[in-house]
Amino acid sequence: MKNQTDVQLNLLIDSIKQDIIFGRLRPRERLLEDQLSERFNMSRHQVRMAFSVLDQMGLVTRRPNKGAIVRDFSVEEAEEVYELRALLQGEAARRIPMPAPADLLNRLDQIQEAFCAAADAGDLQRVCKLNNEFHGVIFGACNNRYLAETIDRFWIQTLGIRCYAIGDPALLVHSRNEHAAMIRYLREGDRESFVQLCIDHIWRPFEAYKRAHGGWTTLQQSA
Repeated sequence: MKNQTDVQLNLLIDSIKQDIIFGRLRPRERLLEDQLSERFNMSRHQVRMAFSVLDQMGLVTRRPNKGAIVRDFSVEEAEEVYELRALLQGEAARRIPMPAPADLLNRLDQIQEAFCAAADAGDLQRVCKLNNEFHGVIFGACNNRYLAETIDRFWIQTLGIRCYAIGDPALLVHSRNEHAAMIRYLREGDRESFVQLCIDHIWRPFEAYKRAHGGWTTLQQSA
């Protein structure tokens, strides 16, 4: 019974994550306990457990006696968290062995091939999963698990911003090309170019997020 409950809970958490990724749930939108409880045939207590997990991930914000809303970033929060991401990812990139080991390159080649196939097929849910896997494998090779875990934590928290690179066809093309360049730099041992690209890679979705919010107009009003 416990396993069945865990499966249902994970299904609910994943469903809400996907709704945030693909814009079906927008920043500051309220998550309705009763609606989710009925949809997934779960108790309100279980739904609140899901909210707690999503809050820890940084995807939703729980409010006392008011339920949960999809997390929105203030101007300061968004800029500061992206500055931190750039610092963390740049440092991790400097620690990855160069030229990269053959097993790392083979794994990245496999993910990139699947990523491109999913993009061509318009399977954005799989694109998102493979994008996460690609970056997880890269930064997992930095030989510092705490650095890799910290990068992963902020990677999850900024999901609502990063998704703009998945849903925009032009940004998706840039992602494909930059992933291929990362693999090439790793293979060639071009650390300087690799480090710079790992930093630059995060900014296109950030700028798209800003544009979608009127160049920060909406965020400034909610800050």
